[in-house]
Amino acid sequence: MKYDAAIIGAGPGGYECALKIARMGKKAILFEKDAAGGVCLNRGCIPTKSLAASADVSDIIRASSEFGIQSRHLGPDVKALYRRRDRIVATLRKGVERLLSDAGVKVVMQEAKIGSACQVLAGQKAYDAKNIIIATGSAPTGVGPLELDHDFVISGDDAATLDYLPKKVAVIGAGFIGCEYAAIYSSLGCEVALIEAQDRLLPGEDHDISALLERQLSRRLVIRKGARVESIDPKNHCVSTSDEAFDCDRVLLAVGRRPVYPPGMLDIGVDVEEGGIIVDSGMRTNIDNVYAIGDVTTNLKLAHAAYAAADVASKNAFGHDESVDYSAIPWCVFTQPEVGRVGITESQAPKGSLTGVANYLSNGKARCMGERYGFAKVILEKDSHKLIGAHIMGARASDLIGEAALALKNGLTAEEVSSTIHPHPTLCELIKSACEDAMA
Repeated sequence: MKYDAAIIGAGPGGYECALKIARMGKKAILFEKDAAGGVCLNRGCIPTKSLAASADVSDIIRASSEFGIQSRHLGPDVKALYRRRDRIVATLRKGVERLLSDAGVKVVMQEAKIGSACQVLAGQKAYDAKNIIIATGSAPTGVGPLELDHDFVISGDDAATLDYLPKKVAVIGAGFIGCEYAAIYSSLGCEVALIEAQDRLLPGEDHDISALLERQLSRRLVIRKGARVESIDPKNHCVSTSDEAFDCDRVLLAVGRRPVYPPGMLDIGVDVEEGGIIVDSGMRTNIDNVYAIGDVTTNLKLAHAAYAAADVASKNAFGHDESVDYSAIPWCVFTQPEVGRVGITESQAPKGSLTGVANYLSNGKARCMGERYGFAKVILEKDSHKLIGAHIMGARASDLIGEAALALKNGLTAEEVSSTIHPHPTLCELIKSACEDAMA
């Protein structure tokens, strides 16, 4: 049998692509060497957000007296916490498997090797396909002298599958993975040191976001910026910079990820550069009928970006000419409090751009929730008043950023956003208020 498409990797991009192709009436075959759902579902997004939700509950209980509720914080039930995580992951994984089965996608649970631009090998069999779509994702990596041993020095992927809480954790790297785990562990009662070589947390975010996150996290954990780790000593349970040493039970190394290429891919001449496979806006590689999506490419490495790329690749493989608009893809960091952003930062904005801010402190719903800290910021084009950037830090920021992404994607102006009637009292009024502030 010759398949219309062979998809390698069953993470968010891969399984979504397979489903879309099957629903187009085409024959799709999907290869996965580990588990359906990939890193995101099994070792990344989902287990991490389960732990973040438990951390949120812990914080709420700790602050319960503020709401007129008397309670005594007893700390996490570690076994129950991880059972909940595993139950959520297993349920969602079964859901993905059922979707693939119902859609008629043939799934081969073996490592796939690319034999040619129209053939995939797995086990002792060869599978012919008109198109190949590579969706093999990425894996944690070390840098310089900092290497993972998956025992004392663990990755975010490792942390998502642990069955215990370390008492003392040194987190190296204050990108989104490092900041998320630093916040989670500190909320669950661990002693945390967050070490970042650059001069601020979340170096790619808006400066005001970085500053407020640092103020909030510094209340409960140690933060060291501009500090390079010189050595990790597993024997003595120690991490050392040039200035000081940190005792710890585990080191969480969150300094980056590398693309994972399927065997045989480089042999057929697929072009790559540092960071991944080179693709055009339609997810095409330099080889006819070979596409690549998700973290394995040089594009934005987010699950929802992979979903968008899957949609485009599945159409283009069969004669369409679609592309992904990366300018309107939101980015979220699930710290406590959360961060959400879309578009450009204030420092990237053209001269004369307008900026508006609304603070959680002045929002009625936020005050009722006990959320005093946070803000929403919008950035507008000078003349048109179209949204070109939005940044939110505070409760439910990951949900709120969706409105700004919709506005930015569709070229809406601040007047159009602010004239839309928002329900009251709600956090979504922050976007409306920020737009009004920009135009004041």
